[in-house]
Amino acid sequence: VFPDPMEIELCMILEYCVRGDFRNIIDEFQQLPQSEKLMRGWEYTAQITRALDHLHSHNVMHRDLKPANILVNQDGTIRLGDFGLSREMNEDYYLTIAGTKVYMAPEVHLLKRMNKSSDMFSLGVIIFQLITGHHPYEADSEEAMID
Repeated sequence: VFPDPMEIELCMILEYCVRGDFRNIIDEFQQLPQSEKLMRGWEYTAQITRALDHLHSHNVMHRDLKPANILVNQDGTIRLGDFGLSREMNEDYYLTIAGTKVYMAPEVHLLKRMNKSSDMFSLGVIIFQLITGHHPYEADSEEAMID
């Protein structure tokens, strides 16, 4: 497959998540009966929380948690994706910000620093979206939403 195997430093083989990303789940979720919403909502929340706990237990922050970076298998199991902005937690990375602004905690915008709580805030925004079908801070533009 690779013309010169000596030039390959890393090759990742990833699982194909048939149901796409969590944006699809949020859309589908709005059509469910209330009783099913409750059960599935808790299950999705638990899975994403366990995934973040695993990252954080290894001193890794995701830093760009959003519906597009949460992938879903056929059986409904969750996989976190897009670790391009992920960083090991140390003093230097507490002082750097990255990610999608509309999913960032207010203190990230104000203090220009991130920590484990920043990922958890993003999770809260995603769960709010799952339950209601819309972002908690809707505005005409990204700048207005942040303000």
